[in-house]
Amino acid sequence: MIADLAVTVLVYRSGGTFRAECPEFEIIAIAGSVRDAKEEVLRLVRRRLAELAEEGDLDGFLAGAGFVVDSGVLRTEDRLVSASEDIVTVQF
Repeated sequence: MIADLAVTVLVYRSGGTFRAECPEFEIIAIAGSVRDAKEEVLRLVRRRLAELAEEGDLDGFLAGAGFVVDSGVLRTEDRLVSASEDIVTVQF
């Protein structure tokens, strides 16, 4: 079976590097640009999916991680719907 799989990619900046995270697979990649970090984390996700398929564990992993079919796409039931950086005033 071939299906599209939706994953979350969060990108953080620290100094001159960017860290991309895919929480569904607990994979992290670090690169010099947002684009490179995202591409690398997705490459690592694809590699992990291939490893799971080769080991015969893909279906079990996806089910255990909460992936379901939604409009023809595999995605987790718990989805990121908003992310923001907010300011909270702290009195010292």
